[in-house]
Amino acid sequence: MRCVYRLNQRKGLIYMYKKFVVLVLLIAFFIPLLSGCSSNNQGMTTLEKIKKTKEFAVGMDNTFPPMEFADDNNNTVGFDVDLANEIAKKLGAKPKIVTVDWSGIQSALKSKKFDAIISCFSITDERKKTFNLAGPYLYIRQVIAVKKGTNSIKSFEDLKGIKIGVQANTTGDNAVQKLKFINYEKDVTRYERITDAFNDLDIGRIKAVVIDSVVAYYYKKQNPEKFDIAPAELEKEPVGIALRKEDKELYNEIQKILDQLKKDGTIAKISEKWFGEDITD
Repeated sequence: MRCVYRLNQRKGLIYMYKKFVVLVLLIAFFIPLLSGCSSNNQGMTTLEKIKKTKEFAVGMDNTFPPMEFADDNNNTVGFDVDLANEIAKKLGAKPKIVTVDWSGIQSALKSKKFDAIISCFSITDERKKTFNLAGPYLYIRQVIAVKKGTNSIKSFEDLKGIKIGVQANTTGDNAVQKLKFINYEKDVTRYERITDAFNDLDIGRIKAVVIDSVVAYYYKKQNPEKFDIAPAELEKEPVGIALRKEDKELYNEIQKILDQLKKDGTIAKISEKWFGEDITD
C-alpha cells in the first residue's frame, strides 16, 4: 500500500509540475504581446489615437447657453457642440462630449479625460503658458443688454447712477468692478443665474445687464420684442480651443481645420443659427 501511495504521490507531483511548466510558458508567451499592445498605445500621439479610434473627445461645461447647454432632452447642444461636430468630421471621427464643471475643466484636460476643451475658452497669455490654444474662432465682448426701446444708454458711462445687473464671478462682473464711475456696492446687483438678471431687466428692477456678447445676442434673438443691445462694448476677448502642450500635431491639425471652417463660411453659419447674425469677428 505504501508503494502504491508513493507511486500515486509521485504521479501527482509530476502532473502538478507539468501544469506549472505550461502556465509559465503561457505567461512567457502572452506578456510580450500585452506589453507590445501597451507600448503601441503609449507610443501613439493623440491625433493618431483619434484617427484609429474614430472618436474625438471634447470637454465642455454645458451650463453656458447658447455656447453649450442641456436641452429639454438633456442633450448637450449649442454653438460649440456644432463646431465640435464639424471639427470631428474633418478629423474623420465622431465627437464624444464629456461634460465637466468649469472649475475642473483645465485639470481634466491635463489628466487626459478628453482630447480638447471646446467650451467658450478665452485665449489669454497666462493660459498660453499651460496649453496650446487653437483659434481664435470667436471674439467675446462685454456689452450692455437693455430693455427694448431704451435710448438713454449708449455707452458704459451712461451706466453711472443707475441700477445694473451682472452675473457673479464672470468677466462682466470683473469689468464693472473696474469702472470707477460706477458705485459697485450701491448700484450693482450680482446674480447667480443670468436668467434672473434678464427677468429683473424685463420687469424694470434694473436698467441694464453687463454680460458677454454671446449671451446677450442669444437673449436678443430669443426675445427680440423684449431686449436689445446698446451700441457700446469693451475690448475684444478671443475664444479658442485648448489642447495639451505635448499634442502639437493635433493643435496644428485643428488650427488648420478652424482656418478652413472660417474661410468656407461654416463658422459664420453656426453663428447665424445661434445668434441670428455673424458675431465671430
